[in-house]
Amino acid sequence: MKNFFLTLAILTATLTATGQTMSREAAALVARGDSCMLMNDTYNSMLFYEQANQLGSSDTVMHKLAQCYFKRGQYAKCLALTSTLMADTVLYQHIKLHYNCLQKMGVDDSLRIDCGQRLVAINPMDAAVVADIANYYNDKQLADTALSYCQAYYAIDSTNQQINKQMGRAFFIKKDYYRALDLFLEAYNNGDENPALLFYIGRTYECCSIPERAHEYLLMAAEGSYFTSLPVVKALARVSASSVKYRDEVLDYTQIAFDLCQADSASMAEIYRYRAKFYGSYHHDYRKDSAKWAICQKNSIKMLKKSLEYEPSIEAQFEIATTYNSLNDLEQEKLWLEKVAAWPRSKSNAEYIRYAELRLISIREEKFFKDDKLESVVVED
Repeated sequence: MKNFFLTLAILTATLTATGQTMSREAAALVARGDSCMLMNDTYNSMLFYEQANQLGSSDTVMHKLAQCYFKRGQYAKCLALTSTLMADTVLYQHIKLHYNCLQKMGVDDSLRIDCGQRLVAINPMDAAVVADIANYYNDKQLADTALSYCQAYYAIDSTNQQINKQMGRAFFIKKDYYRALDLFLEAYNNGDENPALLFYIGRTYECCSIPERAHEYLLMAAEGSYFTSLPVVKALARVSASSVKYRDEVLDYTQIAFDLCQADSASMAEIYRYRAKFYGSYHHDYRKDSAKWAICQKNSIKMLKKSLEYEPSIEAQFEIATTYNSLNDLEQEKLWLEKVAAWPRSKSNAEYIRYAELRLISIREEKFFKDDKLESVVVED
């Protein structure tokens, strides 16, 4: 008896909502489909909706059928129906279902974002869609565009952490680190301990030159991701290498990073540079012990040369040259400075090349005087 009244109620609501667009027979089938949906029986609801749609297609039936397909993971069928619906209407519910389907299917991001922008134009307070759009533009390093969406939402609701985190990412990209940090910490203090958020907090502290806090959050991010995230482990190794307090951890973190990135030449080169920095940091402790000091310097050179096996780098070559300088090995210093000077000049490496050129002139002058070549110069009265 209860099921009868439930079906009757759904049938009445369906007839009222659809007016003249649906026959009684189709409305009855839709009502039966709705009853099945209430019990999460998507198989029978699909059959009833499909029968109703065959009797006479309408937006209402098509939308219900599309929803059913979506719940069943039949995304291609769902998308076909929502595409048809969107051609004739701009109703939010149709566009949102289309958007959800695109999201599930993992199709071209630009198609999903275009659909998301249509949704936000209708409903600017759909936080999930606004955050998705902002994330898309942040990933493309288009922080100003991401900010425009986030700030429009933030002006009305400043407490939604989905939005605030994306706004923090945008500020981070723009190098506005303290504003980014405030937003990230707000999310963390609200209970978000996602490793990605912890990573961003750590990186932001690093950019603010607060290595202790950077290390704290990067270590939490590494532990939260079970030391399986290469960007997190690399950042942790880098921060540890730059701090005397944590440098003893560098070898452990770089070894983990090596294991994670065997096929990534750029990362391998980067990690060897962190190991070079580790030895470079230690040599300061051995100023009074020349043997240990020299060993640290030579190990640093060894690590830099290993990095060059994976990726050419003017920075690494320059560091090798300057380290040989500290070892008073002018021949090797000259050799590596010549490599630096041979790089094509660009805005990013101009200072390295200029230094190398000037230092090579200086070395030639030093060699001239060291070889006593002044004796051959005749000074006339």
